[in-house]
Amino acid sequence: MTIHDRLFALANKLAKSLSKGGKTAALNEAEFLGKETKNRIEKNLSEDNIQEQQLKLAEIDIDNDWEKVANRLQKPTTILLPKLYRVAAVALLLFSFSYFTYNHIQKSGHEASVQIAIEPGTNKALLTLEDGTQVALSPETPFKNKIAQTKGDRLEYNQDHAHLHTVFNYLAVPRGGQYQLTLADGTKIWLNAVTKIKYPVAFLPGKTRTVELLYGEVYLDVSPSTKHQGDTFNIIAQGQEVEVIGTEFNLKAYREETKIYTTLVEGKVQIIANGKQAYLNPSEQSILDLSSGQLSKSQVDVNHDTAWIRGYFYFKDKPLKEIMQVLSRWYDVEISIGSPELQKVKFSGLLSKKQTIEEILNGIKNTNSINAYDIKNNTVIIR
Repeated sequence: MTIHDRLFALANKLAKSLSKGGKTAALNEAEFLGKETKNRIEKNLSEDNIQEQQLKLAEIDIDNDWEKVANRLQKPTTILLPKLYRVAAVALLLFSFSYFTYNHIQKSGHEASVQIAIEPGTNKALLTLEDGTQVALSPETPFKNKIAQTKGDRLEYNQDHAHLHTVFNYLAVPRGGQYQLTLADGTKIWLNAVTKIKYPVAFLPGKTRTVELLYGEVYLDVSPSTKHQGDTFNIIAQGQEVEVIGTEFNLKAYREETKIYTTLVEGKVQIIANGKQAYLNPSEQSILDLSSGQLSKSQVDVNHDTAWIRGYFYFKDKPLKEIMQVLSRWYDVEISIGSPELQKVKFSGLLSKKQTIEEILNGIKNTNSINAYDIKNNTVIIR
């Protein structure tokens, strides 16, 4: 029996057990899985995680993805399993094994050897106050002053101490980090790794609410203008301006990249750049090419661009070069790809940001997207 057959059989047993309110005892019989992998599956399918798993599964086409999983397992797609079984099996295979990949499992069916563990990123940021004072933020180091305070993994401002003149704070997230910010107007901002944003500590009535993405990637849930006497909200990034009334969108503008991506989830925004403008509706993305000045837009699956705020990497036919850029920021490592041809190899997958980089790379390796990898100190070499 191949490793794929074993995984399929295990998923089926767990699905039937869970459908009857049973436990995951079948894991104990799976001798081909190591203790760490079993613990991860047990945690992903536990009652504590059931609500989170349901939210993640709601974003996935169960029937379509089940067919893909079945194909991956080299099984007929006409397997007759109740949908509940399919949901549980897809949950196991997608969330415990990172979407068609089987971490720590080699083709021989043994546990893969683990090299020096490079852990995933954490919630951390560097706050720069108006007087230049810098404060390192993390869940373990609470901060509070007259206008703002930390609450776990986020920094929140209040409008109670609005000044007659505008002063700015800066929030920077380093490599290997992420953080959340709530502005004084109630706008929520998620900051990805290697991101820096400039914003006023309070917004003056009757003025446009303006913030600036200096570099990096953010997701914004903007407090609507109807709550602020019609005051609009703008965010500027490297010469591009996004004018917002009240909406949710993702904005990516890294310094080492030549394009700015704006992806609209809800509402409507106007993009202004180089004398050009474009209006976005939900599920549309604009791309500003900084080298040519060209501004274009297209229909996209917003889940690909916003999965990072829910704790996942969601790659859809992305070249390894782009994927490794994302991983290097989150895991704070340097990644070298062996050849230009390998950089162009494309990969699709839903991968958990909670995994170590070894687990991620083992998963990509098991899809034959890469042949091997080496980790030396803080450098990963892909072959």
